This record gives sequence, structure tokens and C-alpha cells, in this order.
Amino acid sequence: MNFSLIVGSHRVSSQSGKVANYLKTKLQALGAKESKIFDLGENPLPLWDPSMWERDSELKQTWNQFSEGMKDSDGFIFLSPEYAGMASPALKNLFLYASSADFAHKPGLIITVSSGMGGSYPNAELRMSSYKNTRIVYIPDHVIVRHVESVLNGELPVGKEDEYIRERLDYSLSLLIEYSKALTSVRNSSAVNLKKFPFGL
Repeated sequence: MNFSLIVGSHRVSSQSGKVANYLKTKLQALGAKESKIFDLGENPLPLWDPSMWERDSELKQTWNQFSEGMKDSDGFIFLSPEYAGMASPALKNLFLYASSADFAHKPGLIITVSSGMGGSYPNAELRMSSYKNTRIVYIPDHVIVRHVESVLNGELPVGKEDEYIRERLDYSLSLLIEYSKALTSVRNSSAVNLKKFPFGL
């Protein structure tokens, strides 16, 4: 199975990126064939505009280069810090670019990141507004990595909070892998008709 991890932080060398690197190592240990990290802080997308709808526009070429390999992924992990109680603008911007060709009928795991006790709002926002045309299928589980600076910093946990979040991430990654296997049959079935119904209602 192949996976894409999309880091929504606007920062270079972000805590969200740290979590993504931890998850990539874990996915490999769980038998993932390939895991790619798309870091929107290290490699930001330009602000979306309607020229994306033009066949050979420069913006469309930029997206095609950025998203190289996404279509081959069997599942996705979206990592978002909480900015002013919202999902990151960079991640929302990415969903304007994306289409059903990228994400349709593939499972997504939402991981939110907070330096304190926050982190719940990006999960609710992404579930509410990012699935319509992309057809991403968010799995029921999500993870909030709170006090992120103090966890996932070494090979071994340094306390109960660190130990718990590692166990929770292992559990959610195992679920994501199983959903990825299960939804393969949905994508391969004759029930899917994205040519006739490319957009959600």
C-alpha cells in the first residue's frame, strides 16, 4: 500500500512535519510499500485562482508537478495545526486544487496538532467542507497531538502522555491501512462513475 502524508503547517521545519516524519517511519514498519510527505510549509502552493480550470494554465502545471505521486496513493494522512480555531489556510488551499482524480474513494486520516490543549476544530472543519468534490473518505478515527513539542521526539516515549499518543497513532495507522485495503474494491467496482458524476451535491 502507498500513502501520502500532507503537512498543512505554513512553517519550515514545523512540529506538524515532525509528526509526519514519525508517521512515515511507522507506516514503513507496518508494511507500507511507499509513503510520501507533501509539506506545504517547505513547498507551498500558490494561492488558488480560477485559472486552475484552464487546461494548460501555469497554475495547473504547478499543481500537476506538486501532486506527482498522489494519484498512486491508497490512503492519505492530513496533518493540520490549529490556526485561530481553524484548519490551516495552506491545507484548505490544497483542497481547492484537488479533485476526485486525486482523492476519490480513498481513506483519509486527520491528525491535528497543537502546542497546548487545542486541536479539535480543524478536524471538524475538514470533515465538514473538504470532501464534497474530492470524494475523500475520512475514517471515523482521528488523532489530536497535544503539547506536540514534548512528544514524539525520540525512539522511546518520555512519559505517559508520549506513550499514549504513540499507541493511539499506531492504532489509527493500522485502521487506515485496513480501510485502504477495503476501499480498493470500491474504486475497482462498476459502482463508481466519476465521469458522469464528477462533483458532489
